[in-house]
Amino acid sequence: MVEVAAQEATLHGVVTDERSGEKLFGASVRLGDGKGVMTDENGAYRITLPAGTYNAEFGLVGYRSLPVQVVLAAGEDRTLDVKLGEGNTELDAMVVSAGKFEQRVGEVTQSISVLRPELVRNKNTQSLETVMDQVPGVVVVDNDPQIRSGSGFSYGAGSRVMMLVDDLPILSGDIGRPSWTFLPIENLEQVEVIKGASSVLYGSAALSGVINVRTAYPRAEPRTRVNVFGGVYDTPGHKPAKWWGANPPLFTGANFFHSQQFGNFDLVLGGNAFSDQGYVGPERLPADTLAVDPNRIGPGGYENRTRFNVGTRWRNKKVKGLSYGINANAMKSHSTSVFIWDDLNEGLYRPEPGTVTRTVGTQYYVDPYVVYHSERGTRHSLKARYYDQQFDNDNDQSNGSHLIYGEYQVQQKAEVWGPLVVTAGLVGQRTVSSAALYTGDPDGDGKNEATNAAAYLQADKKLLKEKLMLSAGLRYENFTVNDEDQSAPVFRAGANYHLFQATYLRASYGQGFRFPTIGERYIRTSVGKLNIYPNPDLKPERSWNVEGGIKQGFKLGKFMGFVDAVVFQQEFTDYIEFTFGQWGNPLDVQNFLGLGFRSANTGGARVTGYELELAGKGTFGSTMVTVMMGYTHTLPVSTTPDEVYAKPTYPGAVWPPATYTNTSYDPTDNILKFRVQNLFRADVQAEHKRFAPGLSVRYNSHVRNIDKAFVDLDESPPYLLPTGAGEWMRTHTTGDWIIDARLGYNLSDQVRIAFIVNNVTNLVYAIRPMSIEAPRSMQAMLTYTL
Repeated sequence: MVEVAAQEATLHGVVTDERSGEKLFGASVRLGDGKGVMTDENGAYRITLPAGTYNAEFGLVGYRSLPVQVVLAAGEDRTLDVKLGEGNTELDAMVVSAGKFEQRVGEVTQSISVLRPELVRNKNTQSLETVMDQVPGVVVVDNDPQIRSGSGFSYGAGSRVMMLVDDLPILSGDIGRPSWTFLPIENLEQVEVIKGASSVLYGSAALSGVINVRTAYPRAEPRTRVNVFGGVYDTPGHKPAKWWGANPPLFTGANFFHSQQFGNFDLVLGGNAFSDQGYVGPERLPADTLAVDPNRIGPGGYENRTRFNVGTRWRNKKVKGLSYGINANAMKSHSTSVFIWDDLNEGLYRPEPGTVTRTVGTQYYVDPYVVYHSERGTRHSLKARYYDQQFDNDNDQSNGSHLIYGEYQVQQKAEVWGPLVVTAGLVGQRTVSSAALYTGDPDGDGKNEATNAAAYLQADKKLLKEKLMLSAGLRYENFTVNDEDQSAPVFRAGANYHLFQATYLRASYGQGFRFPTIGERYIRTSVGKLNIYPNPDLKPERSWNVEGGIKQGFKLGKFMGFVDAVVFQQEFTDYIEFTFGQWGNPLDVQNFLGLGFRSANTGGARVTGYELELAGKGTFGSTMVTVMMGYTHTLPVSTTPDEVYAKPTYPGAVWPPATYTNTSYDPTDNILKFRVQNLFRADVQAEHKRFAPGLSVRYNSHVRNIDKAFVDLDESPPYLLPTGAGEWMRTHTTGDWIIDARLGYNLSDQVRIAFIVNNVTNLVYAIRPMSIEAPRSMQAMLTYTL
């Protein structure tokens, strides 16, 4: 035993933030062959190793990883203190979502973008979707995230992008819809956006990608931040559409967070209160109606909400590497949603009568978890989420669901002819839904259940002196909705080659499988004159995605960053789209002769395209500059444009069977409906002494194709839905440039004031035709940080 001990050496030290000197808890110290430790609450680490030479790597999410070669002599007691610099979108920034373990951005095999918390705070983001539009390749349409034109308009049902908070799904269990305002962004570490099919690790909804919101743990020093703000909407650029008098609509709010370590206990508290009178006014009503009932003005587009979240972690003193805790988040809200505008003139910022839904919402989740890191490089994690949503809607659209999710994951790091990471997991999810909105189920009572079970395995291996990263994974998933059962395997593989010092080549292939949600199958409701019909025969959709790219790092003086270029293609079968037709009784005059929308399998589709992205941070003279920008071009087409994919269900129906061609307003080039084909995103933030100016620019090309029915109902007798949709499509054929500007000033190290103007040019624009976006708004913000 004495001889063995003499041949060993000890390596220890402290890991700190290079700028603040703060001791970093939870930083990884990896030395190959599965050997590694994590720093404790004092930023300290200690590990005993056989004497020899090691390529150590120190890393933490949000920081640049730091490689250090260490030569340890027998019996040596070596101190190695390390300082980590913030990642700031450079190639060495650490991410987790791509492989469910910490990796450098440059080494991942898929396209991934990182949204830093500074951008969220500088833009005073109160709901994450308003800043997701700054991520290259991403646009949010009716609260549904599109990544590289992977989806269109679905009335908020069945997202093809998996949304996560700390690796756990946050999409609603009944309809697969994200709730952006519910995300706890006060204590944000970073947002990681994976582009392309990611179903192997993240399941059904990850058909087009993943958005993972990662929150931060407390560090050695307590942190507190309080933010208050208030703002106003300006008169719209189309002045006849101004619906208010002398007092414009206002929005106000406040948010806070506090994080602190108490010995081995970590605590995070956060909250948000927000009130928005809304830029969409009440319905326009005829003069004779107002004469009878002058107080009848109807609802407009308002929102009032309060949210509170808490995060905890206990680090066990007796069992090294063991931690456990409970996180929770709850929100109460009163809001409205508006489906389509009234017309293109005075009604542009007013809703079509009957298309406003008022909602009182209650949402909460509770997340218990246990994580264990062994000294041999094995990580066990058991995470669960109970997610409850209750939405009391008017118009017989109330709905509620209870989701229980659990995942056990084991991950082994080892040295087998180079570093190897093997990740395996078991997943179970069950949703119970009770909703007046989903009465298209077999029993017609709105009570539905969905169950999902899955197992996955992925291996990530470095070869050729760690220049080549290979990744491959497999998942088998089973879905049951009521009595309908489906199962499918999916596969992915990828490679990343470190060609030169800052040059990385990558290629990946991934399969996707998405089972229709309860809502898509069984929804039965109406929005104004339009009916929404169920489709219990809806089949799962499948896809495969392939891409090849190059990521090139660069350094210009003290400015460092990367340029990323990628080409991609995604193929879909049994593609699900919202489709207009005669799905109800053709003799039912009160129900619009059975005309309306429902989800349908529309055949095949393909999306091809390319994307360029630049991100970096550095100094020019005494000014710190952060840049994130990108351009995305897509060609989303139907590959079966003349295939009959749906027929009217009632005898005597006069509406023709549905094809892509005959349901499209403009079938030229077979472009899919409601797709934004060209996107440009740019954000530049500067810090000079006490001043902090910033500028955001977005370009969205206009949607070329929508459902032909919207134009027919607008322009053909008897003009049942005169929205101006046809005129809008004919006069909006290029695109929109939207500019936001901000200026911050640091009164002291703790206090910052800022003035923010969104939509500086007061552009009148819509991402989805018939759904107007906000006019210019101006706000003042005060932030106190301790």
